[in-house]
Amino acid sequence: MADTGGAPTGTARAITGAVLLDLAVSPLFAWDVFTDALGRDLAVGHALLAGVFSVGLVAFMVGVLAGGRAADTLPPRRLALVALTGTVLGLLGSAVAPTVLVLFLTFGVLVGGSTGLGYVTAVRVAGTVASGRGLALGLVVSAYAAGTAVLAPAASWLLDEVGRRATFVVLAGALGVLLVVAAVLVPGTSPISPRRHRRATRRGRPSGPVLALWVAFGLGSAPALAAFAQAGSLVGDATAVTLAVVSLNLGNFGGRLIAGPMSDRIGRRAALHVNSALLVLACLPLAAGATGSLALVALLLLGLQYGALSTLTPAATSDVVPAESFGTTYGMVFTGLGVAGLVAPVAAATLAVHIGYGAVYVVFLVIAALAWASVGTYARLAAGRE
Repeated sequence: MADTGGAPTGTARAITGAVLLDLAVSPLFAWDVFTDALGRDLAVGHALLAGVFSVGLVAFMVGVLAGGRAADTLPPRRLALVALTGTVLGLLGSAVAPTVLVLFLTFGVLVGGSTGLGYVTAVRVAGTVASGRGLALGLVVSAYAAGTAVLAPAASWLLDEVGRRATFVVLAGALGVLLVVAAVLVPGTSPISPRRHRRATRRGRPSGPVLALWVAFGLGSAPALAAFAQAGSLVGDATAVTLAVVSLNLGNFGGRLIAGPMSDRIGRRAALHVNSALLVLACLPLAAGATGSLALVALLLLGLQYGALSTLTPAATSDVVPAESFGTTYGMVFTGLGVAGLVAPVAAATLAVHIGYGAVYVVFLVIAALAWASVGTYARLAAGRE
């Protein structure tokens, strides 16, 4: 690998910093672990708490969209310090939140937005290396899932032992330390000048392949995003919430780690088609009403598909846009996931009350087919640019 754009430190150091950065900005997808304790403390239902998760995802999207543009021209270290401040303050605010409205602001807006900024900063560092880009992205984005896979059981144990307030305080301290180390390791200089960035973004306005990726990312993420918010309900056992969340996140971690180097070997377009087939396979047992162990396997596969898509999307974006505008363009592509995050969890929870989760995942099978069609469109348009 070559040095990341303009960084005075070595690439290995920069990627290590990016890995730690994504590791530390991962509390959003452990949300379902917190909902029982928060529901008891604040006397609110799961549907309303699912709304906090959706707001967090939208704020994450806004953080990625604005942060992607900033990451093209500002030093990664400066952006990592901003993410540090927002994440720690948001978690501390969640510790003392007296109402669900405050949670919407602290966890939803502040933690969601700050972690989105940190995430896209790390992805920008990995997505602009000169070679082995899939591997670099796989390492960096898999750290995000690894952080959640560790955080979920740790937070569950802390909630039982010390309660909601102390749990959020401990998380704020631990993640704050990781973010300080990450900020030291990522580059402290700007990747490119603002003038060069303006020229690149004028040349790289959304193209056909970019728009197709936007659709594929949004539709292809929707089933997993709904599952992250209602993992315990899909398993059919309220006592298995933590196991369901861990299954999703272990799959998420594995998919992110495997998909990058696999796409370096077989090509990004082929890897995206494999991912689309995996989404259909994962939704089938849930659409058939599976519960228990079979549902856990389906959630593991769904996490695997979502994680792989999260690596393949920035890698595929980097194949069709110049490095100077990668952050800005990927930020726009990521809004597809943000829209899905706003709609899918709340819509799935609301529909499930009337038709059950099996029927909800029949709908998601149709959405999976549309996502696959969008992947085919990207593949044709990207091939035509070669």
